[in-house]
Amino acid sequence: MRPTALPDHVYAVLKQKILSCALPPNERLVEKNLCAELRVSRTPLREALNRLSHEELVSFQPHAGYRVAGISLDGFRNLIELRAIVEPQAAALAAERATPADIQTLRAQATLQHDPSEEHTFVQYCQANSRFHLLVVRCARNPMLENIVMSALDMYQRPTYLRIGRQMDPTNPSSKHHAIVDAIEQHDTQSAREIMYQHIRGGGERIMKALKAAHIA
Repeated sequence: MRPTALPDHVYAVLKQKILSCALPPNERLVEKNLCAELRVSRTPLREALNRLSHEELVSFQPHAGYRVAGISLDGFRNLIELRAIVEPQAAALAAERATPADIQTLRAQATLQHDPSEEHTFVQYCQANSRFHLLVVRCARNPMLENIVMSALDMYQRPTYLRIGRQMDPTNPSSKHHAIVDAIEQHDTQSAREIMYQHIRGGGERIMKALKAAHIA
């Protein structure tokens, strides 16, 4: 691996571990242990940790070092509000700009599969849901919007890996997805915006209730 690529690799590995909760929320990060595990020196490790700190995935405390960011009600509420502001407008832009090929791709990804008898499929279900939402934003042809939503969706999945909020959404998100695709296909910007907004707020409220039930403060 090229030296210039090493910090990027360390960053990517640590970010995936944090988002999947392989490194649990609030866990202290011992640099010596991470260096040994990743087989790197402290220089690329600290560069990666600084990047993660800017993304609020880790926090730094003097004399205590780095710690994985926790999950809080306020933090999750912020994610819901961000998504509710950005994604409905992205859906409206998608209704203006999506190509027939885009519509075909969205339609193919709109239905979410989940087998309640197999717990691991719920994570796949949530990942498929994120892929659909990201595809909608990509139809807007705005890389800045895409980066914002991608980051929010990554953070949004963290409770799932802690087995919080794994109950199925009773509102049937697949039907909402197809309704969003219908609006985009019909170039109906108002409907695309409104359906996406209701979809995000409804799902967000469900997970907020699960976080409260799990005594997340």
